[in-house]
Amino acid sequence: MNPIKRELLDLHRINHIDAEIFIDRFINKYWGKNSSARIITGNSKAMKEIVISKLNFYNIKFTIGNEWESTSKSFIDFLIE
Repeated sequence: MNPIKRELLDLHRINHIDAEIFIDRFINKYWGKNSSARIITGNSKAMKEIVISKLNFYNIKFTIGNEWESTSKSFIDFLIE
């Protein structure tokens, strides 16, 4: 059984202003490729808000953390269709 490939963007050590550019580039790179994706936000509430705002802009549904790692909320999973 092959694991599902997930595209990954890690925003650790990226400032909040640059994060918006990184997120746009990441989404546009995989747009239309039906890719599972994860953005690692760390524990920063502001960074999570930036990511959520961008995902909402692109009308992308997402989850913060997941049911298998319920204690970890430092990432956001979504599908880029």
